[in-house]
This record gives sequence, C-alpha cells and structure tokens, in this order.
Amino acid sequence: MGAYLSVPSWVRNLDSRYRFVLGECTECGGYTFPPEGACVECNAVGTLEPVEPAGTGEVVAQTVIESGAPPEFAALLDAQGAIGVVLVELDEGARVPGMLTDCDPREVARGDRVESVVRRIYEQEGIVRYGAKFRPEP
Repeated sequence: MGAYLSVPSWVRNLDSRYRFVLGECTECGGYTFPPEGACVECNAVGTLEPVEPAGTGEVVAQTVIESGAPPEFAALLDAQGAIGVVLVELDEGARVPGMLTDCDPREVARGDRVESVVRRIYEQEGIVRYGAKFRPEP
C-alpha cells in the first residue's frame, strides 16, 4: 500500500501538514518533529510545547525517485518525471523529511538552503492532500 495514511490520521495531523510545528522540550530546549512523544535530545516525556519554526534549513540528505514510487505518487511521478526527497535540518535543529518542489530535484545537493512551502502532495481516497514541501531559498 506504499505510504498510505488513513483519513482519520491525516485529519488528526492537518495542522502540522500546512505548517511545520515542532515540539520544544521544556527540560533541555531541544526540538522534536513531530511534536509528540519523547524529546529526541534528552528523552524526556510530556515536556514538548508546540512551536512554529521559520521553515528554513539545510539539506542533510537527498535522493531522486524516478521509478518505483508508492502508488499514491504515481500520477505525480508521471507528471513531473522525478520526485526529489530530502531530509532537512531546520534552523532550529530538528530534522524533517520532505519532498522538493519548484526546482529540478537533480540540482539540489547536501548543504543547500531550502524553505518550506505548502503544495499539493497527492490524492488518496478522493481527497487531495496538501502539505509542506521544500524549495531552494531565493
């Protein structure tokens, strides 16, 4: 089923799909994404307060998918020819995964600066799903 995410799970996390929300640990000040569970820095539980980051950061890993994507991404793959996927370390320190947009994914490399923008991700169960993607900073 690929990257399937049920409608209830999608709806539960809608807020963080349209804008990044990190959890800031009240114990150590570290940032965690997604903003739930234990702090990734100190493992404290129940100490995360929601904060909205600037949405900018640096690519720490990237790849380009040109075939073999999960079924829900088939139309996107057919339309744009390649899907860029990145792991971004936000300026606040949390690492978040994301897709690239508004660029040739083959031209984005480790160390490049990116910013988050809301874009269409895919359609599943008749619902067009939007969320944050990354594009090179101007």
